[in-house]
Amino acid sequence: MSKGLVAAVLAGTLGVAATPGAVTAGHGSQEGPGRPRSGTAGSVTLLTGDRVVVAGKRFRVELAADREVHFSSGYRNGHLYVVPSDAASLVAQGVLDERLFDVTQLLEWHYGDADTADIPLITQSPEGTAPALKGAATTRRLTGLGMTAQRVAKKSTGEAWRNLLGGVSTLAAGKSKIWLDGRRSYTLDRSTRQIGATEAWQQGFTGKDVTVAVLDSGYDPTHPDLKDVVTQSRNFSDDPDIVDHLGHGTHVASVIAGAGEKYRGVAPGAHIAFGKVSGVDGLFDSAILAGMEWAATEVKAKIVNMSFGGTDEPGLDPVEQAVNTLSQETGTLFVVAAGNDGGEGTVLTPGSADAALTVGAVDRSDQVAAFSSKGPRIGDHAVKPDVTAPGVDIVAAAAAGTADGTHVAKSGTSMATPHVAGAAAILAQRHPDWSGQQLKAALIGSARPTDGATPYQQGAGRVDVPRSLAQEVIASPTGVWAAFPWQHPGERRATGKIAYTNTGATPVTLDLAAGSDVLTLSPQRLEVPAGGQASATVTIDAEDKGPGDYPGVITATAGDTVVRTPAGAYVEPESYDATVTVLGRDGAATDSMQSYVYDQATGTRRNLVFHGNVARIRLPKGRWNLYTEIYERKDRSLTIAHQPFEIADADVPLTVDGRKAKQVTFTVDDPTAVPGRLFALSMVNGPWTTGILANNYSGGFYVIPVRQPGFAYLAQTAWTKKDTTPTPYRYDLVDYRKDGIPDDPGYAARTRDMVKATETYRSSVPGATGVLYSGPVLPGSDLSGGVDTSAIPLPSSLTRYLTPGFAWNDEFSTGGLVELGTGPVRDEGFTQVWNAAVAGPSFAASGGSRTGDTLDFPANGLYTSGTAGRTGMDATATGTLTLAGNGKEIATTDIIGCIAYRSEECSLTATLPEADTAYTLTASSRRPEAGLSTGVDAVWTFHSARTAKPESLPLMAVRYAPQDLDDANHAKPGSRTTVPIWVERAPGARRTAVSSIKLEASADDGKTWRPVRVQATRSGWTAQLGNPTAPGYVSLRATVTDKAGNGVTQTVTRAYAVG
Repeated sequence: MSKGLVAAVLAGTLGVAATPGAVTAGHGSQEGPGRPRSGTAGSVTLLTGDRVVVAGKRFRVELAADREVHFSSGYRNGHLYVVPSDAASLVAQGVLDERLFDVTQLLEWHYGDADTADIPLITQSPEGTAPALKGAATTRRLTGLGMTAQRVAKKSTGEAWRNLLGGVSTLAAGKSKIWLDGRRSYTLDRSTRQIGATEAWQQGFTGKDVTVAVLDSGYDPTHPDLKDVVTQSRNFSDDPDIVDHLGHGTHVASVIAGAGEKYRGVAPGAHIAFGKVSGVDGLFDSAILAGMEWAATEVKAKIVNMSFGGTDEPGLDPVEQAVNTLSQETGTLFVVAAGNDGGEGTVLTPGSADAALTVGAVDRSDQVAAFSSKGPRIGDHAVKPDVTAPGVDIVAAAAAGTADGTHVAKSGTSMATPHVAGAAAILAQRHPDWSGQQLKAALIGSARPTDGATPYQQGAGRVDVPRSLAQEVIASPTGVWAAFPWQHPGERRATGKIAYTNTGATPVTLDLAAGSDVLTLSPQRLEVPAGGQASATVTIDAEDKGPGDYPGVITATAGDTVVRTPAGAYVEPESYDATVTVLGRDGAATDSMQSYVYDQATGTRRNLVFHGNVARIRLPKGRWNLYTEIYERKDRSLTIAHQPFEIADADVPLTVDGRKAKQVTFTVDDPTAVPGRLFALSMVNGPWTTGILANNYSGGFYVIPVRQPGFAYLAQTAWTKKDTTPTPYRYDLVDYRKDGIPDDPGYAARTRDMVKATETYRSSVPGATGVLYSGPVLPGSDLSGGVDTSAIPLPSSLTRYLTPGFAWNDEFSTGGLVELGTGPVRDEGFTQVWNAAVAGPSFAASGGSRTGDTLDFPANGLYTSGTAGRTGMDATATGTLTLAGNGKEIATTDIIGCIAYRSEECSLTATLPEADTAYTLTASSRRPEAGLSTGVDAVWTFHSARTAKPESLPLMAVRYAPQDLDDANHAKPGSRTTVPIWVERAPGARRTAVSSIKLEASADDGKTWRPVRVQATRSGWTAQLGNPTAPGYVSLRATVTDKAGNGVTQTVTRAYAVG
């Protein structure tokens, strides 16, 4: 069942869970606004072959060869999306996974260029054949699901994309789909008694001989609790063995069927078939799908436990689809964790699948855990989760090497889910002929509710094993709901049937009750014959209800028998249709465009799907903006339109008329200057931001003028000297307008009015090149657009002419080094130097922090040049970070792949004691190919205690700016070098005065050291260094303490060169 608004409601049909024949339809995905996540950076090669480079809040796109396309970009829910124009329509139609262009997610899932050389995909085509992707390597054939897992080498993506577009009609017709092979995360004694499992054991029901498949991180074959429990296994991960290196799968398996004396599993008589679907490299969809197919079709497991999930979106992802397909085809029950996101509408996929038995968590008092994900389901507002189970402080087996001791307590819906899988195994022993959906119905119907919790929080309630064994009546479907589009009076009513099946030998009379004023039942008393079935009509009537969700529970009672069916109704806000027609600049219909609408107040975005040049979308009442891009094939031009409109009390027709477009122009008074190859256009309106980055199309760029208060328009390009490489100058031109798109989108630059920047780019390795990226910060926003230059040979200099009145986000990169800087608003000329010695630790961006008892220290500022205010990092650097408290090691982590602010790749995180404690933090890093600053070693000493709010650590970084070095960062042999010194602390850190500073220098890479006299200045200190008479290097070591007792000893090997 698609997770869109239930269209069948209009025909008077009730939307029901896991019922064949129910019809639903989506009408455009909905997403909320967001700001960029500062923790994301790096480079990502897209499936199209284009490359996106991100550094904090700035990004640029490097086009693949021979592509004349443009890119739409924007932030939604904190994620940066960059979608090429030739992929946009396929994304809008849902046949190409939008996650392939979610740059933030790709980096967080380690699909960036520093992490992997290929792009993992899951493809689906008729008869299970893979779509045409030249150069793709098949890694798994999921024959039963009609899917194929493939990996496309990033170096071949351009050719693969061109080959794919050759068969685009198959994709466009919806016959094929391509998904990103995404990653999922795990949703992390007395509990068996809490759900009544011990009572079931006394009756002889232990799940004996029932096979439960566990798809997880592997298991510990040596653990006594799992001895003779796991009877078969298979490894679908990239790890070489089935061993659990994470500790998750062992814990889950032992909750289901552990044989321990003290910590026995829920179904100790069951057999476990273990499918290892994740290893140290992560949890991939393709491995999950292979494990599901194995468990359901080869093992023929009655139950499959899946304690993991990922963020759900409208529509079906491949794992959701597989849950539904395999459930129907094999009768297997998939028991799936709801997730640990806690808030409303946060149930994860694949727990969001219709056929899944989705499990939330309760504590020992049966109260719903705060972390347990709650419904309704995204898209159609169906009731999820289905049930709850104990999931707080669950003690079970610990895999060797993952915890102290043989058992460990864990919390999460990951722990609740195996309780339900074990309960299902017990029930399957009682009813060996039942299908998975019958087991699901019995467990949901017999659940015990938590007072005060709604079905969107707990489903039917906490599983009750004895009641599930005792009750002989089950209901189908297991849940009912209806989602009502805004209509005229009399049309917010839906009906359906609930069938009650009596598996017992005597008739049962059920008293039916509707637990909500939107529900009515007929009849209210129902006679169900022995071994037979009887049905009641359910009516959901929300005629007098305002917009929102209305949960309820239908109960059928006969003595001790109580069958519960979760129910819900959703009333759409007052909504109407907007019909969009797009015309080209010649006034003719065009089908080469992409378009979406967004809410002016919230930034909520919805994509449009066109049929020809017309699209229709349903929108709630309010003020909206229509954004459209039109590509004119005839003259190879691009037109951008932005049109505000209001949904009030009727349907709205909208026309995007390209005949009204005006050409965007830039001119420079230097006759030798020519436009660069890229053009950028950014627009900001309240919470909404989007951008276009494109080749300079031969036919030019056009915009349709519009007046809208609060709307900001910014166009940007760079001009360089004609036929000259490298260019001696560059014009960075910006046309910024307020309150709409201008009637005259032209900008004429005069050199005398520009801000002149004289820039030097130094080298540290002979023959190296660098790249400068520079973009203006959008006024009123913390975002910046930008265009890049071609390669800059090092060393070299460049004169830049900047449009005045802007602060500029600059990024210089060479080799693995990335150097970031944001200057003030520029109105006067200035000079700046890039890649200047000494590259060493900097806390300009962050020097670590403590929040409560959690310490976090990012190592990504270890290689910052000798220019104040910059942050520098090197992806090629390796090393370690180690934290010790009172002389005892607390935590250590590797330094690897530290790219900009992606701190999870190179951060140390530790939980600290509450009391004030003396700590030592040690960083040791090497980058031997860098030429200079080939090693950084630092030892920080400081005190810290629990904080009430986030606080910067009191750490110090020693910075140097040697004077009179040449453009290769060399001092003359035998000369004296003046070295200004200053101490830098993290933003927000206490500025305690320095009490002592000592400097030493070495000419033999640190084998021997000599003291250097340091003199205080108004801005810090200065030192005079006598350089060696022969070519070589100077290394520096500083020891600093402050009056609060904090200290640092910092060593930079080969700080600068002599020669």
